[in-house]
Amino acid sequence: MKVPGIYLFTDFGSRGPYMGLMEAAAVAVCPRLRVSTLMSDALATDPRRSAYLLAALMRWLPADAVVVAVVDPGVGGDRRLLALRTQGRWCLGPDNGLLSRLAAADEESRLWELPSPSGRQISASFHGRDILAPAAARLACGQPPDLIPARRQDMLGMDWPEMLAEVIYLDDFGNAMSGIPAAAVSDHRTLICEGRMLPRVRTFSDVSPGELLCYENSLGLLEIAANGGSAAQILGLKTGSILSLSGESS
Repeated sequence: MKVPGIYLFTDFGSRGPYMGLMEAAAVAVCPRLRVSTLMSDALATDPRRSAYLLAALMRWLPADAVVVAVVDPGVGGDRRLLALRTQGRWCLGPDNGLLSRLAAADEESRLWELPSPSGRQISASFHGRDILAPAAARLACGQPPDLIPARRQDMLGMDWPEMLAEVIYLDDFGNAMSGIPAAAVSDHRTLICEGRMLPRVRTFSDVSPGELLCYENSLGLLEIAANGGSAAQILGLKTGSILSLSGESS
């Protein structure tokens, strides 16, 4: 029998009890559930840039995946909690733009709002553990919670651009992911960063050691890297650094 699974996408980091408590809350609902960490270091308290990263990751998950996405600086406020069905997958998270890129990319996607649970204590600051993880576990294990139909067009972030010409993530190698899907731009176009036009190549070894490059990374995003070095250090990059595409009008 297939073991149901959910995937956690958060900005919690690896320290502290938060990821473990979310997993425990899910397994408490469905003991046979498999819980995987998709990402725990999305850009902290930044649902806008995290939305483009989540959308890039989602396409690599199994067709029936259930994702809990928590980058939620407004936790405990009046924002809604949503459940999005897209391409056979579920994604649950706050209505702060985090799910908007998934919804915008799929006109057939459907949206629901999660009702506020009653009958048990809910932490004002940990809805990932107390609401989203249990709801995701029920979906994965065939016991869907009550859902309230909602309109995709009312989601926060639906007016955000299709591509984000910024650094949305820096990995431990100093590689800088952009919010630009490589498939959305011609192979002849490349990234410009700090006034430097980077060579668009297939992989690191296509340039000399220490040289900068632009390539399509394993998630399908345009990325800045250095062969054997740190592009972040060479260019002074940080998350949010502004990029542009060659061939753009000024």
